[in-house]
Amino acid sequence: MGRSVTVTGRGDATAPYDSVTLALGATARAATPGDATARAGYALSRVRDAILARGVTEHALATGAVSLVPVHDPWPTVVAYEASFALTVRMEDLDGVGSLLVAAVDAGGDGARVDAVTFGHRDPAALAQQARAHAFANARAKAEQYAGLSGQALGEVRHVAEATAGSVRPFPGARLQAASPAAGAPIDAGEGVVAAEVTVVWALGPVV
Repeated sequence: MGRSVTVTGRGDATAPYDSVTLALGATARAATPGDATARAGYALSRVRDAILARGVTEHALATGAVSLVPVHDPWPTVVAYEASFALTVRMEDLDGVGSLLVAAVDAGGDGARVDAVTFGHRDPAALAQQARAHAFANARAKAEQYAGLSGQALGEVRHVAEATAGSVRPFPGARLQAASPAAGAPIDAGEGVVAAEVTVVWALGPVV
């Protein structure tokens, strides 16, 4: 390959989150499997109705894990059955997340659950492209410095290898806080960072 310089560049692209996924659910415990399932299903249906009433479409809803397990006390004596349903909600109206959560929990009553609030980007591919551009520019700046230090010119690119691209890490600021039902739960989406890493091999030209 002749004389060359190999460097690794890293770059980030940061943007506010513009979508959110809510992991909700309903759980109920009863003496029989049928009663536990019926109660959990009723609570989930009320949660679902409250979400739809706030303008979320059915296409944004997805049923997740469904479980029915015996409750032992002590083992192996079965004293009750616990049924659980999970519901995933995807939405882009971040301003309405807090009030929707309060409405859903209020409708579901004691059986309602909020398991997670996860923020994301509607177009992560565009952020990944920006991160790659920054990573390549970072790699080139390093290569130019090394070429200059060695007294040689930086030549053509001989090899490009992407080590990591499109990985998303949270930026401080995303949190869920408790609040009164009238105010809704205050939600701060914060920002997300898409990172990229690239290793590039440049040829070294004649001594300058």
